[in-house]
Amino acid sequence: MKIRLPRVSKLTIRLVILGILCIGVNVALCHTTTTLGLPLYFDTLGTIFMAFVGGGLPAITVAVATSLACSTFSIDAIYFALLGVFVALRASYIPCDKIDPKKTLCASGDLAIITGILGTAFQWLLLGEPQYAYVTETAGILAGRNKTLLFLASMALVIGFNFIDKSVSVIISLLAYRFMPEKIKTQLKHSRWLQKPLSKEEIRKIGSSMREGRMSLKVKVSILLVSLVFAITLIIGVVSARTNYDYMKQEGRKTVTDVAQYTATTLDTNFFEKFLLDKQSVANYGNAKYLQYNKELLTIKEQFEDIEYLYVLEMRRDACYLIFDTDEAFQNEGVVGDKLEYDEQYKELIPDFLKGREIETQEVDSSYGFFITAYEPIMDYKGNPTSYYVGADISLENYDDYVRNYSIRVALASSGFFALIIAYGIWMSTYHLVYPIGRLDNSIDNFMKNLADQDNLDNCVKDLESIDIHTDDELEQLYKAVCDMANQTADQIRSIRMLVRTNEKMQSGLIVTMADIIENQSIDSKAHIQKTAEYVRIILEGLKRKGYYPEKMTDKFMNDVEMSAPLYDIGKVKIPEAILNKPGKLTEEENEIMKTHTTAGKRILENAISTVEGENYLKEARNMAAYHHENWDGSGFPIGLHGEVIPLSARIMAIADSFDELTSSRVYKDAISPQEALEEIKKDSGIKFDPRCVEVFEESFTEVRGILRKYPER
Repeated sequence: MKIRLPRVSKLTIRLVILGILCIGVNVALCHTTTTLGLPLYFDTLGTIFMAFVGGGLPAITVAVATSLACSTFSIDAIYFALLGVFVALRASYIPCDKIDPKKTLCASGDLAIITGILGTAFQWLLLGEPQYAYVTETAGILAGRNKTLLFLASMALVIGFNFIDKSVSVIISLLAYRFMPEKIKTQLKHSRWLQKPLSKEEIRKIGSSMREGRMSLKVKVSILLVSLVFAITLIIGVVSARTNYDYMKQEGRKTVTDVAQYTATTLDTNFFEKFLLDKQSVANYGNAKYLQYNKELLTIKEQFEDIEYLYVLEMRRDACYLIFDTDEAFQNEGVVGDKLEYDEQYKELIPDFLKGREIETQEVDSSYGFFITAYEPIMDYKGNPTSYYVGADISLENYDDYVRNYSIRVALASSGFFALIIAYGIWMSTYHLVYPIGRLDNSIDNFMKNLADQDNLDNCVKDLESIDIHTDDELEQLYKAVCDMANQTADQIRSIRMLVRTNEKMQSGLIVTMADIIENQSIDSKAHIQKTAEYVRIILEGLKRKGYYPEKMTDKFMNDVEMSAPLYDIGKVKIPEAILNKPGKLTEEENEIMKTHTTAGKRILENAISTVEGENYLKEARNMAAYHHENWDGSGFPIGLHGEVIPLSARIMAIADSFDELTSSRVYKDAISPQEALEEIKKDSGIKFDPRCVEVFEESFTEVRGILRKYPER
């Protein structure tokens, strides 16, 4: 029975309106609790309700949109969008048709743990501590100053608050869902389906069929989307972080250069020699000029927060000597004229330093850290460069920390949107492709399995038509074409069944007639055809049992080979009776004539194949007639085929024919015992015969002996 739903557009509008209301509820509650400074946000109430009504994707959309809207008054909200996604996913699996206190409590606990762990981790990543001061204070009382214990304590507190938050949200959402009209609930729930809604059993069946050695389209789409999103996130993150880092370094180079140049203009080198000769402790040095310059450098550094160090050096050949340094350690414990060894990077620049030349801005990895450094020569009163330099440093480690924090914020801010993209892709692939195609595949498979029963076949056609795929695209066109084809096929099979029955009777009669002709041709071949046919059956069953040649050992192949086995020597009708029944050894010329029975049999059966309708079984008869004297090592006739190139039916017949030849009396030889014949067959395994066929023939030798007893020598 088809479920009649309103048009998809109307359902979409209803879902959108409901989504906007849910977002509004989330934002209003979040704004209220944030304003009041409460640790309970209740900003997932609308998300949970939407998960009950619309499922995963609408709930995820509400969650991400809520974070985006809340970021207008709480900038950090955008970084927590991923938490809303997890809430939406978990809530979509909460049973909502019946309120179960135990399951409700478990669901609230799950939500609290998920959001508590992730929320705490995000807060520490972004802020370095819990978002609310009273959480930090309470956690501090419990954990002391230990960072790890403080983190765990704050996480436990956040989980506790979230349990209250999520429990209230789940209960309110369940109550609201219960009071919602059943008709609207049903229509909104079914709005995701573009076919007759599937039962849980049908969905499970589709899922199990996908696990039988095949990768589901849903999995492929999921892998593709996750890979693309990961790649895009990585590319955007790396490019933006690198661009930002390069820009900051460029600005840093400009800053240190400007600061060094400006500072150099405020200093008079005439006093520097005295400062160096005095060699006084900076903390106790009372020289008024020194104190003036020192204060000016400290003031400049305070004005430029990015500047890590600002100092003045005299460059000499053996080392550089520190005159001023804003570093706190130098201010407290340093001595004017402290000697500093040149870093390896600067040794090649010593000649330039001594002549007071301009030095390019450097990136220095020294024992003091990793810096962007600018050196500016200080001019004397005549405007000539000196070996005195102002140095300004900006720490690149601060830049690394900034870029790291920047990358984390970008990843968190984009994670919710990327999760929405992935969810949308999976949702679309599931309801627009996987379920319609899976249901169609199961129906077609059921149709194919019931081709043998006309009544079941008609029921399968009805089941196929009940799927009611209405995707308004190529898939719907395909579905309609399949339904039409199934109807036509069911009608045609009714007619074909009668023709098949008639054809089978004709085929059986043809084989019996041909076999009689062959047996009547040779005076020594009584029961030869019956015995070889039974040996063929034994080998076929053995190969099937052992799992050999599984791609060949179909029921049809086995039936065709067994049915047409009596025709394998049909070519002997073309051999003169004098040669066929000669009591002695054949001459070389007669032997060549005898060999032509293979090619003659092939021609006879190919002519039959071209004229008899429903001739498939005769193809194996042709193969056996033409190639049953080919050898595994390629030494046989008529064309010297070898190994598995020889048709499997011919390899089977070769053993059956040879064994019967060895165990039967002829006008030109006596029979040998079955065991002796088996030893001869085994001796030629891998030379004349397929080793696998020999193996299963030997394993079934008890049955072979039974056939010999059934058809004793006459």
